[in-house]
This record gives sequence, structure tokens and C-alpha cells, in this order.
Amino acid sequence: MRVMEVATDMFVERGYAATTLLDIAKEAGVATRTLYQHFGDKEAIFREVIFARDTAAIDPPQVAPDDDLRSALMTAAKYSFEISLRQRAIELMRLMIAESARFPELMSKVTNTIFTRFKANVAEVFRELARRGLIPDGDHDQSAELFVDLMLGNSTVMIYFGWRSAHPTAEDVAAKIELFIRGRFGESAIAPAGGKKARATLAKPSAKAPRIRQV
Repeated sequence: MRVMEVATDMFVERGYAATTLLDIAKEAGVATRTLYQHFGDKEAIFREVIFARDTAAIDPPQVAPDDDLRSALMTAAKYSFEISLRQRAIELMRLMIAESARFPELMSKVTNTIFTRFKANVAEVFRELARRGLIPDGDHDQSAELFVDLMLGNSTVMIYFGWRSAHPTAEDVAAKIELFIRGRFGESAIAPAGGKKARATLAKPSAKAPRIRQV
């Protein structure tokens, strides 16, 4: 819708305080009264913009029939970056950060909703890999959360804040995938790139690792 496109552009470029309903109406070519009738006040339109953050169609990651563990996780990694590092996603995340003090509950709700849906899509990759016997059955939601945390890491936060512009390289992503496989599923899950692998087992903590005292 033209109104939402204009409102999003203005909020991103000017911020909430410097954007008015009159500006949005003029640029969208509608009457201010029309905005009130269909959306409500400026805050209501802003909320619509934030909740529509991920309306751009990006299909959930799918494991191809001939994918091995590495290639399937590479698909999940690409999906993670497409969701998080699209230009519009970066712009809206910066807007959310800038206006978080003004709308703390809204930003918290939207962020949790986005991450929950995002993590659920990645978890489906792990469930499919388990059904094929490429990884053991287990807590796939936890696997998805660990995987996403490792893939996105601090570099994504730095990009959101404008402290870094370069996206992760293919070599960086491949190294993280290798680290994740070894750490989560153990050495038995490792196979030559493009090759099939032995049945994996969940990696167990080292017996030498110190125990955390419960308090």
C-alpha cells in the first residue's frame, strides 16, 4: 500500500518526532482525514510500520533432497542473513533501536515475535535433518537458537549500529558451520564437503570441563 511505503520511508529517514501525518498524507497523495479513518493517529501508523517489518516475502529454508549436513546448514545460514541483513531490515532495526525509549513495550514485543518465528523456521531444518538421520533427534529449538546466535553474532549488531558495513564472507560462514557441527554433534558428524556422513550423535561435554555450582 502506498501509504505504508511512504510512512516507512519517512520514519526511517526522519525518525518518529520529525514525521507528521500531514507529511505522510501529502507524499502519499491522500487526505489527512483518510489516514485517520484507515489507520488512526501517527502512533498507530508507526506501530503498523514496525509490525510490518518482515512482510517482504522470503521463503523459509528448505532442505533439498540431495543436501548433506553442511549444505543444509549453509541454506539455513543464508536464510538467517537474508532475514537479518536486508537493507530494509537494517533500516527498520535502526529505527526500532532509535525509538526504543519512546516505545519500549512495542519494540520488545515485535523483536520477540520476529525472533520466535525466525527461530521456528530454522528449527524445521534441524527436524528435517533428524528425520533423514543426518543428525540425532533432540532439542531442535535449542539447536536453532545456538545456530542463529553463532551465525549472526556480534557482527550483525555492529551493522545495525552502523559500526560495520561489510557482511560476513562465505569463508566466515563455512568456518562457523564447521564449528557448529563439531560442537553440537561431534566429530562423527564431520564428512568431506559435498559428501555424506556417518550417523551423528549429540556431542557430550568433556569430562574435564568444570561443573557450574548451583546456587
